[in-house]
Amino acid sequence: MSDSLRLVLGVLAAAAAGLWAWRRWHYPSFWLVLGYPLMALSVRASWRKVALGCGLTKKRQRWWFTTVPGLISSTGIVRVKRRFQRVAVDTKPFMWLPKPTRYGWCVTIHTLEGQIPGDYADAAERLAHSWGVHAVRVSSPRPGRVVLAATMRDPLVKVDPFPASTELLKVTVGRLETGGPWVIDFRTVPHWMNAGATQSGKSNLANALVQGLAPQPVALVGFDLKGGVEFTPYSPRLSALATTRRECVVLLEDLEELMADRMTLCRTTGARNIWQLPDDLRPVPIVVLVDELAEL
Repeated sequence: MSDSLRLVLGVLAAAAAGLWAWRRWHYPSFWLVLGYPLMALSVRASWRKVALGCGLTKKRQRWWFTTVPGLISSTGIVRVKRRFQRVAVDTKPFMWLPKPTRYGWCVTIHTLEGQIPGDYADAAERLAHSWGVHAVRVSSPRPGRVVLAATMRDPLVKVDPFPASTELLKVTVGRLETGGPWVIDFRTVPHWMNAGATQSGKSNLANALVQGLAPQPVALVGFDLKGGVEFTPYSPRLSALATTRRECVVLLEDLEELMADRMTLCRTTGARNIWQLPDDLRPVPIVVLVDELAEL
């Protein structure tokens, strides 16, 4: 083996090792500098074939030059003619340039006539397999537009802890399947119901809510009909805790009286809720957490 060939092989091996280390130890910069440009070119180049294979194209009439057989000359050779006529062609939806995201990329699509976002949602799994990504999510910001958000790898494999929220009654309890934070805002949506099968994570969500709300200036009230096994560890922070049906009845009566007093305060001051009260009259918000609602 010549020295020049050894040198070339050594350079290639060093470059491959460097790329592997770059991707392994600092994937965000590797993705933005190298992975995203290659991906964007691949997605745009393959969009016609992918859209056709996923059933997202439409037949449209277009004027085009077509090749048709002509007369046979005396030598037996068939003369070919080109005719300008209307033909049916498969038209793909218009795609903008993909934009990089933290876990992949997103792209805006102009839907064709008769298409709805559900058509793209039905083809999401086929799109993910065609592009070799983990998943494709579909959203529609306005009529005639569909946004395809692709995640290159599963963002839930490793979930980093989130910092405590600085806004009142807002808690980050986990991460969504898109990789974004899962935020529960009790001021925007005051009532939530957490339902699911056994071992689906209902109690984990309740624990995350308690831990997220504990540092905030709110009163926490718990109903735990699992014998207190879920909320008892937080009893030093809870304002009240009921673990039996009898205790639940008494605690509900106390909350009803407190709610009546607050409604009277709002009525006398002309406020529709406690957030419209002056700061010196506004009572402490109360968050009621119920575990095993079916038993209640």
